[in-house]
Amino acid sequence: MPRLYLTLIISLLFFCVEGQVKLKDLISFGDEQFQKGDYYYATKIYEQAIQMDSLAVDLHWKQAETQRAYKNYVEAAKWYAKVYAEDPELIYPNALLYYALMVKQTGDYSKALALFKKAYKEAALYPDEYAYIKAKQEIKSTEFAIKSIHSSIKNTLSSMPDSINSYDAEFGHLFKNGVFYFSSLKADSINTNEEVYTKFYRTRTYTASFDSLKQTYSSPTQWEQLSAPERSTGNGSFDDHGWYYYSICNDKGYNYQCKIARFKQENGVNQIDTLPELINFEEANTTNPCWVKLKNGKSYLFFSSDREGGKGGMDIWFAGIKSTGDFETPRNIAAINSMEHEITPWMDVDSNRLYFSSQWHFGYGGYDVFESKVLDKMQFSKPMNIGKPINSPANDLYYFRQADSVFVSSNRLGSKSKKNPTCCSDIYFATIDRPLMVPPPPTNIPPDSNRIEFPVALYFRNDYPNPKSYAKKSNLPYNVLYADYLNARKGYLDSVNDKSGLSDFFIGKVDRGYKVLLKLYDSVRNELARGNSVQLFARGYASPLNVTQYNVNLTQRRISSVQKFFLEYQQGELKEILEKNKAISLEIVEVPLGEFAANQSTSDNLQDKAASVYSVAASIERKVEILYMTRIQHQNLQRISAEPLVQQDEIKEGTEVTKRITITHDASELQLSEVRFSQEGLQYEIKSIAENESEVLFIFTPMFTGKHSSCYADLYFEDIKEPLRVYFTFLKK
Repeated sequence: MPRLYLTLIISLLFFCVEGQVKLKDLISFGDEQFQKGDYYYATKIYEQAIQMDSLAVDLHWKQAETQRAYKNYVEAAKWYAKVYAEDPELIYPNALLYYALMVKQTGDYSKALALFKKAYKEAALYPDEYAYIKAKQEIKSTEFAIKSIHSSIKNTLSSMPDSINSYDAEFGHLFKNGVFYFSSLKADSINTNEEVYTKFYRTRTYTASFDSLKQTYSSPTQWEQLSAPERSTGNGSFDDHGWYYYSICNDKGYNYQCKIARFKQENGVNQIDTLPELINFEEANTTNPCWVKLKNGKSYLFFSSDREGGKGGMDIWFAGIKSTGDFETPRNIAAINSMEHEITPWMDVDSNRLYFSSQWHFGYGGYDVFESKVLDKMQFSKPMNIGKPINSPANDLYYFRQADSVFVSSNRLGSKSKKNPTCCSDIYFATIDRPLMVPPPPTNIPPDSNRIEFPVALYFRNDYPNPKSYAKKSNLPYNVLYADYLNARKGYLDSVNDKSGLSDFFIGKVDRGYKVLLKLYDSVRNELARGNSVQLFARGYASPLNVTQYNVNLTQRRISSVQKFFLEYQQGELKEILEKNKAISLEIVEVPLGEFAANQSTSDNLQDKAASVYSVAASIERKVEILYMTRIQHQNLQRISAEPLVQQDEIKEGTEVTKRITITHDASELQLSEVRFSQEGLQYEIKSIAENESEVLFIFTPMFTGKHSSCYADLYFEDIKEPLRVYFTFLKK
């Protein structure tokens, strides 16, 4: 509805109210706006009605429901609380439950947990009712949020530029050939599934070109071929034949309905097809198409639908695509679907994982993003929450990954809005070059290590240990280097303007890291004393100062100092244990990354030491991370190892490289069953070259996001539980 027109109507309404318009007419008008989906307008009308009858519980309920639909969680919580307090006859039995849900979506987990427990207790007489089942689930979900809120990945989300995000809602995004596609709803309100159903405002698809050199987006333009009168379009996915699959939604007010169509332009001719009833089930709502081709060459269409045969609400379905182009019968993914909504599927073929959003599984707020591994015969693993910062107390949808960046649509606090701070979704992104390098979690984690929060991050003075050296070994253990760093703290603080930030870095990073290291030392000692071998996985980092080879050697020295710490701390008690029991070992897997994984925006200007040496941004790059500790059991042990890092100083972008790695093992025969690569386009071959030695040949083209390229390959072997990970790092010529 045009805003001028909206203002005029409200003004006339106020005038009429003064003229004693009947309350029931006012309520009826508010109900009409609610059914149209214009929640903002409805809240204003109900507000006037409440002024006329402030004691009407039914009006308070209408306002609560409307604020919830408008995603104004603070206001919705206030009105649900009011209904709960005023409704002893339980005319609205879900008021307490919804009150708790809205509190959770504000991020007040402690208060929400108490309310959920109360709702669960009050609904105990009706164990088959929604309130009881949902409260029981949310108790566990909120406990999960409380326990895991501090253990998520460290990357931060950034909002897309203002040319993309607006005061309305943006979502349904993807990249294709350097073009960013997204949907935008030009309206004051949207429904929980991000689909439009108002009369005058509709979702449209927009495109913006991305300049990789300037890291900028062009001004978006509307995709006119997809604009349909009286309908909304968006949420698309391309196949490898140039077809664009998208949602097209009729305007049916609150009861919107969507179907999946596809578009292709060929020889100047526009082709638009609506998918057959096998996909667009009669009378069902079908949306969020995602086309994928798996590594085995088989293509599938994933989508969300509330068709018959599901588990409740919107479910994730998929249909195989035959060689003829026809669809196979859709299958419900029972392992991930629930009694509530699962929407916005997207599959990462490289990692063989399906990502989707759900409002049921254990999460931080409304919709959270989850992942599920695709197993044999298109079965799916139990969904796992991908954590913060991707997820928030608000709604997080449309997870998508492109190269080293992930994107998500969210109405979290900080999104652009003129009226309600959580009304409308923006698109956010995060660079994930470092999380890409997280090795697979070990299956054999010692009990003592469960109380340690990994990774254990240990920080270093600039150029330490052994400054100005190309040596790969340190002459000092980390505990000595840590004490030296603390002694140099004053000099660092005197060299920067941001003294508060650097002081927090020393307390929150340097000091804390060393304390956690001491806990890890105790766990290692306990395992060795029990007669178990221990393996630690360590990565070394450097800031961008100096040349590549120097930085790689520097990070090796830093890992070496950590090794010396374990062997020399407490008068060398671990070394003594190892010498007494030759059957056990303490192994540290080294990955010296140098500056390959450093933030590309960190200064490397030696003339500006305040930025390149002493700043928090530079200091945080100089570290060793111990990613995990695992116990090595010696019964029927099959050992397998390789150099974990393959590096090359300079190559031209777009160059195909060939790399060989040698694997040593004690298996009678080494059979490679699968290789998973962190980027596209890998070719590989394995052959035996000697007894207990094999060689793997890799051929691929590195992808650069700045001056560096970092990727990895996970090698899975038969009869060996854990994959072998090999890193590749390159410097652009």
